This record gives sequence, C-alpha cells and structure tokens, in this order.
Amino acid sequence: MTTTSTATTDRGRIPAVPAPPTPATRRRWRRTVAATGLLAALIASAACGGADETAAIPTPTATRPSGPTAPPAADSDLQQTMTGILEAHRADDEFVGAVLALRTADGTAVTTTAGAQSLDVDSDPVDPDVPWNIGSATKPFVAVVVLQLAEEGRLDLDTGIEDFLPDLAGADRITPRQLLQHTSGLGDYIHQPAVLDDARREWTPAELIALAETAGRTGGPGGPHSYSNTNYTVLGEIIEQVTGNPWTDEVHERIVEPLDLQGTRLGSLRGVPGYVVDEGRLVEATDRWHPSVGGAAGALESTAADLLVFTEALRDGRLLSEQSQAEMGTFIPAEDLSQFGIDHRYGLGFEEYASEQLTVHGHLGSGSVHSAFFGFDPDSGAAVAVLMNVETSGPQAFVAFEALAAVHG
Repeated sequence: MTTTSTATTDRGRIPAVPAPPTPATRRRWRRTVAATGLLAALIASAACGGADETAAIPTPTATRPSGPTAPPAADSDLQQTMTGILEAHRADDEFVGAVLALRTADGTAVTTTAGAQSLDVDSDPVDPDVPWNIGSATKPFVAVVVLQLAEEGRLDLDTGIEDFLPDLAGADRITPRQLLQHTSGLGDYIHQPAVLDDARREWTPAELIALAETAGRTGGPGGPHSYSNTNYTVLGEIIEQVTGNPWTDEVHERIVEPLDLQGTRLGSLRGVPGYVVDEGRLVEATDRWHPSVGGAAGALESTAADLLVFTEALRDGRLLSEQSQAEMGTFIPAEDLSQFGIDHRYGLGFEEYASEQLTVHGHLGSGSVHSAFFGFDPDSGAAVAVLMNVETSGPQAFVAFEALAAVHG
C-alpha cells in the first residue's frame, strides 16, 4: 500500500511521514515522476515557505453557466488508457474501489471504474453514480461562494473580519483573502485530541475554532502559507453571516443548481463503505468522521462526473468574473517541494503543481474515509476527477496526474 497510516488526518494535505514504499510503489513512483515530474511531491515531507512573488493563471472570458455542459463524446482508445491507469494502481493495492472521469479540450471524455464498493466478498462493483466524501476538495466550492460575494459587493477580501468574529483575537487584521490562501496564521483544529477522540459527534464551528486557538497560531496574519482547515471553517461562518444562509445552501444555489450537479451535497453518516490504512493494512472505518468535523473545510460529497463539471467551470470561468478568476488563480508559494523540482503554490482555494513537464491546477481532498482529486492542465485544457474509497493523500493524485500526462500531447 502506498499510503501512510491515517490514525490522524488533516483532511487532504500531503502526509508528513510517508510509509515505506513497497517495490511496486517504487516502480510506480519512478514511472510517474518520469512522465510528469510531479507526483513525488504528493508523498513527500513538506515544509512551509513564503515569498512575495505571485503567478496568475490566464483569465478566461466566459460568463457564468445557465445549465450543464453538453454530453461528452466517447473514445475507445482513451477509455482503454484510463482503465489501464486505474487497474495498474488497483494491482498495487492502492484502493478498494475508484472512479476516474476525464475530458479533453475537444470534448472527448471517459468515465471508468476499478475495484468494488467494499471488501465484502459479495460486494458490488464500484458505481460511479454513488457520491463519496471529497474532504478538502470542498474548499474550492466555498472559495467560489466567497469570491461571488466579493463580486456582489457584500464582502471585501482585504478588510478585517472583526465584524463577523468579534471574539477572535486579532480579527481586525485577518482578512478573507488570508483565510482563502491559508496565510491568516490560524492553527488547525483537526489534530486536536478532543476532535480525534470524539470525531463521530456533531461539532459546532465555534467549538472547532476555539480548539484551533488552543493549538496556537502558526504566525501573524499575512505571513507565509500554512494550511489550516480552520480558515475555511471561519469562511463558512462568514458566508452565513453575510447571506443569512448556511454555507451549504449557498453552495447549492450558486454552484450545484447552475451546474446541475446531481450528486453533490453535504455528507452524512449513511454507511457508505470506506477504509483507512493502518500499519500497511486496509481497515474499514466507515463513518468514523461526523460531517460537522469537516464543515466548510471538508464536508461535501460528490461524484467524479460532478467534480469534472465543476473543474471545467473553474477552468473556463463560468462561475466567476474575469477578475475573480484571476484572483483565485494568483498563486503564492506553499509547501516547499523544490527539492523534487516542483513549484507548489496555493491560490484562493486552488492549488498549482508545476514542473518542466506538466502544470496542474486543482485540489486534493481526503477525509471521511474517502479521497478525491480534481484539476486541469492549463496547457492542454484536459480536466480530470478521481475518487477513491480509501482515506489517503497520494494515490488519487497519482491517478489524476498520470491521466493528464497521457493526454498532455
């Protein structure tokens, strides 16, 4: 198994200490790095860094959508290639079940699956229409809502948030932009023993924010990038105060309905099988997280098909104005992965992984015993979404980058 033990999780970040790779894993790492120059970054130890330089993605000219995208074309060769990628990873015991959806810029598309819904001997094959938890891949949905509120003049990205959270120390110096970009200095509640020991109960955002404060801050507002789920928990509270609606309602109205995302919604404790890796073994841990633990930082569930549509909407600017699209895609240095030849940056709810061979914009997600990755190649225009029923922060990205590399040209 390629993944590290997930007795604790940060719901979608790079593992701090990778598990020792198996021979099969080593072979896959070498093949993938040779193809893309990116994936070693996803299983590496990462240290925070910061600088002033930024880099923006090209600003698209499309407007917001009035409905779903057109039905995709099919391609048997592409289908075979994508199925081969998934099956190779399944042969290395990297997941129980997985779904991959990919569409090239010309509309050629495939959806393929591998494995089963569970480890039960009589388990059904993976159903691509069954929503799985996407963990931290929730964050771009929340970021879109915040950016739309800024477009509407209801929120200023660069004004302190003291009006929304007056009891939060230093709130007058913490801005929505810093929260989106993880430069607020707020600590992360997810590692606190109180949460880890009682993760199945319902938590309020106020409780989680208070726990994060007991953990201490990583720095002052406006400092280097330091990934923290607390940032998006705070943003969820701000969305509710600005609109009068829960953040989930705003995501539904502004994203799910316009894009006709049939399988995207708030996660629930409903027994969808999921697994973690414990000392190299797959262990069922279905429903080990209450959705409130993730909240606006990681509580959505979705399908690969829905995530593909959402990815393309972000790529094409169908959800945001040109200015907001440029804001979202202005990246600052994130975890330092330069030793691997990787330039890793974080924007406003979006990540960039870049090497000489390939650049990918997207977001990793892990949590609630499932995992996700969605993103696109800004050079080729291809978009991809991957879901797995194992809580991990590696294999889903391996699959996604290999798929994009296969159609990079």
